[in-house]
Amino acid sequence: MTAMLLDVKNLRTEFSAEEGKVLAVNSISFQVQKGETVGIVGESGSGKSVTALSIMRLLSSPGKITGGELLFHSASQGAVDLIKLSEKHIRKIRGNEMAMVFQEPMTALNPVFTCGNQVIESLILHKKLSKAAAKKRCLELFREVQLDSPERIYKSYPHQLSGGQKQRVLIAMAICCNPDLLIADEPTTSLDVTVQKTILSLLRRLQQQHGMSILFISHDLGVIAEIADRVLVMYKGEIVEQGSVKEVFNAPKHPYTKGLLACRPPLDLRLKRLPVITDFMTPSSTGVLHESAVNVEQFRKALQVSTQERKLRLDKLYAQTPLLQVKNLNTSYPTSKGLFGKVTSCTKAVDGVSFDVYPGEILGLVGESGCGKTTLSRSILRLIEPNSGEVFYKGKNILQLDDNSMRKLRKEIQLIFQDPYSSLNPRMTIGKAIMEPMQVHGLYASDVERRKKVIELLERVSMNESHFNRYPHEFSGGQRQRVCIARALSVQPQFIICDEPVSALDVSVQAQVLNLLRELRDDFGFTCIFISHDLSVVKFMSDRMMVMHKGKIVELGDADAIYAAPKSAYTQALIAAIPSGGLDLRNEVSSF
Repeated sequence: MTAMLLDVKNLRTEFSAEEGKVLAVNSISFQVQKGETVGIVGESGSGKSVTALSIMRLLSSPGKITGGELLFHSASQGAVDLIKLSEKHIRKIRGNEMAMVFQEPMTALNPVFTCGNQVIESLILHKKLSKAAAKKRCLELFREVQLDSPERIYKSYPHQLSGGQKQRVLIAMAICCNPDLLIADEPTTSLDVTVQKTILSLLRRLQQQHGMSILFISHDLGVIAEIADRVLVMYKGEIVEQGSVKEVFNAPKHPYTKGLLACRPPLDLRLKRLPVITDFMTPSSTGVLHESAVNVEQFRKALQVSTQERKLRLDKLYAQTPLLQVKNLNTSYPTSKGLFGKVTSCTKAVDGVSFDVYPGEILGLVGESGCGKTTLSRSILRLIEPNSGEVFYKGKNILQLDDNSMRKLRKEIQLIFQDPYSSLNPRMTIGKAIMEPMQVHGLYASDVERRKKVIELLERVSMNESHFNRYPHEFSGGQRQRVCIARALSVQPQFIICDEPVSALDVSVQAQVLNLLRELRDDFGFTCIFISHDLSVVKFMSDRMMVMHKGKIVELGDADAIYAAPKSAYTQALIAAIPSGGLDLRNEVSSF
């Protein structure tokens, strides 16, 4: 039998709040064997990260472990209850025998120290190495996690690295002392699917090399299926289902698990809308879940778009005159300057891009970070001035408009940003944030009328009047994104560019926001460019799809046709990088 490494017994963690105690983890029990990967899956707020922080004893006030046992079979101290250890003794285990890879590498790394110095700190502290020996080991670790130019990375600060590089530095830091248990908390959430795939492969390889156990936390069952041996499903602080990955995917028992499996955009079907959690369960007033009487197979069939329906829509769309025409657009960034500030070299972020968008169409734009997607969207809106090319909107070249004309045009063309929190003023209530564009563009006769319109929009995006006077920090990520959508719609735009609007959201919340955007497109009749690094999301949302790589459009055509028969090697790589384990297994469970 495999030896036990971690035995969690009736763990209970609470947070103190003004309204009383909040039970974040409610008497959960599970085990992690040596050399095993256990996945924990659930939405934000389910208790996944609090469980990990409790195990690591990294909870800060007002969080507190109020019950249970955390039995860890330490190589140096034998079987110990982590909860009972003093801070001095837990430090000897934490970072040495147990380590953690955090969700957001930019905030987990210290911005004022080089990456090398942050790794050698643990080696000097726990392994008592000299600085020279620690540096040598650090460079070996950087090579082990497949970082290019280890010497350069050693001397670099976190802001000088990409998201994938920072995550690899964190992994190198976590494994530097050869821990028996590695806790990975959402380590791939905001990464491109191709980078995500390499990180998952890296973790699997490192586990085999070092024989360590992994507790892998994610909101995406598809990702869990790629890496885990067993899976725990958490909801509102409780484990509602657990078993081997095969058992849970092939025969999910809990309605919440079924909802998580079904809400990720499928690649093999075109649906009118995505299934959501509430299609599979209905919470009572006490929070207890009751399984909805839903036959999933029939439900999915009812949501399918027929080939004839889709053909009629596309024929109607492309019989029109294009609303937007982009011709040979070029945008460059200076990469170096001479002695007197003269630009000596440039990087082409958008390189000769041409395409049309038709009224009422959703045109998907997919590609990895750095491919030029965001620069292209900002160049179209002239938030970044292109170097050359033409952008025709309703027959007028946007690039030739003066500032006043451009300001008026921005009422018709809106942008929904990737990070809703940073795009909202933290000192402004969401009601005023939605009302502000109406005031700028002189819509409606008075603030009384504008307030009425704001409340209508809030209700349309599944919020309500009571939210009007609340601030952005009082809402979840999904709710803030709904506020940004309402704000964009407040000026009655005809064209909206959505720049990665769901990339940081749970798959269940992502499904709700994607459904909302599709409904609003039908209700308001706007045209849309939808940008994402996730090809499955783009395929669900779009009529046609553009694939962008190194500033160029490498493929453009019908979204379904591109997925079925991708022509470029880059598109094939994007499709191959989508977590396949969960998607393949989900096809087998369509009649749970």
